[in-house]
Amino acid sequence: MVINIKNETGGFEFVGSRGAGEIIRKKMKKALDKGETVTLDFLGVEQVTQSFIDEFFGIFIRAFSIEYIRGNVLLVNETQGIKDTINFVIKYSKERSA
Repeated sequence: MVINIKNETGGFEFVGSRGAGEIIRKKMKKALDKGETVTLDFLGVEQVTQSFIDEFFGIFIRAFSIEYIRGNVLLVNETQGIKDTINFVIKYSKERSA
């Protein structure tokens, strides 16, 4: 399943709310529960907040592990800023789940 972040969160270039992250998390969970791989497409999104990313990546990492995410979720069209935010949330979540 491909989830277009910009389309799913109101069409903005900056995505920052936990509510928007919850939308993504619920779509991801449905697909992952069916055994599907999820592709998160950040095309048109320039930046995201830690809260937004934590609402899906952080929650899934703390619940299942980083290996689960790496094996089931692909990222495309992410900016360096988005990558940096994701990496920060991953590091924080791994420390919290250890």
